[in-house]
Amino acid sequence: MSEIAVAPWSVVERLLLAAGAGPAKLQEAVQVAGLDAVADAIVDELVVRCDPLSLDESVRIGLEITSGAQLVRRTVELDHAGLRLAAVAEAAAVLRFDAVDLLEGLFGPVDGRRHNSREVRWSDSMTQFSPDQGLAGAQRLLAFRNRVSTAVHAVLAAAATRRADLGALAVRYGSDKWADLHWYTEHYEHHFSRFQDAPVRVLEIGIGGYHAPELGGASLRMWQRYFRRGLVYGLDIFEKAGNEGHRVRKLRGDQSDAEFLEDMVAKIGPFDIVIDDGSHVNDHVKKSFQSLFPHVRPGGLYVIEDLQTAYWPGYGGRDGEPAAQRTSIDMLKELIDGLHYQERESRCGTEPSYTERNVAALHFYHNLVFVEKGLNAETAAPGFVPRQALGVEGG
Repeated sequence: MSEIAVAPWSVVERLLLAAGAGPAKLQEAVQVAGLDAVADAIVDELVVRCDPLSLDESVRIGLEITSGAQLVRRTVELDHAGLRLAAVAEAAAVLRFDAVDLLEGLFGPVDGRRHNSREVRWSDSMTQFSPDQGLAGAQRLLAFRNRVSTAVHAVLAAAATRRADLGALAVRYGSDKWADLHWYTEHYEHHFSRFQDAPVRVLEIGIGGYHAPELGGASLRMWQRYFRRGLVYGLDIFEKAGNEGHRVRKLRGDQSDAEFLEDMVAKIGPFDIVIDDGSHVNDHVKKSFQSLFPHVRPGGLYVIEDLQTAYWPGYGGRDGEPAAQRTSIDMLKELIDGLHYQERESRCGTEPSYTERNVAALHFYHNLVFVEKGLNAETAAPGFVPRQALGVEGG
């Protein structure tokens, strides 16, 4: 078993949790973390949320973040590569935010938004023009103003309280959960929308890119944008390089190694959502579920993708007569039976298994299933209900 090491989240986890607890708690979190660290976390989040712009030249925007009498400054640069921290302080426009208000916009629940405290100051170069500069000078000024306005709008949009469309994010980051390979995002949207404003912990098994260390991570970036207050972990058997964002952590390990998974959960669990998009080998799928489902929080979801491999012999599946080795679909069929254990005479008087007691629902789609964690405690139909159909010919 490989030893798992996880980098700390710095201040972002504290801010994510406080953003849903009201302004007073968020102000307290800002004071504890320190405004400099908070400003760094804000810039990191803007890097994640700000999409690349079609600009022929980069534009620098100043940020002033306040908390009471305190003020810190950062400068960011935007262009076709996205947003990043700038090395030069001079900026074409300056945006001033109250730290608590900005953090509520970034991480707070959408429905709880109060107001927006932003101020925008434009540089003198936005208005400096004299007639002797002629038509060419006017055109240059107009193009400059347009670049700066585009950049300011992009920063404000990235900082705004808004929900993301999952299909659009899949296209934006190149995830195969939408379009050419799968049509999963509409189902994910249906089941995940209630988590979108919650401080969730998400684990996805399978980062993508197979052996290549520099490939993969598209879905991790997508989940980071979709879950505005989420912390996202990606697990892969291969070493994966690259920084997907400040709310993403990559882990290396074997999804079929129960000892490794227990160690991992002890350090980073429990989870609200687990997505198995790993090897798709039936034995691996089953072992991962057995190890990780107990560590999904009540009300959470365990998702298994690409169930077609349950019918492919190359992945330990079968299409035909039962085999000695159960497939992932066989496991899920047993969960359906377990969901109704109270009604089964063969289970009468016996203690329910963990999954019988804690699987509350299963939602099946083409090659995709959502297993909902929850207490399955409804009682069986009362004894006076006949167990045999009465008066039905040929019943």
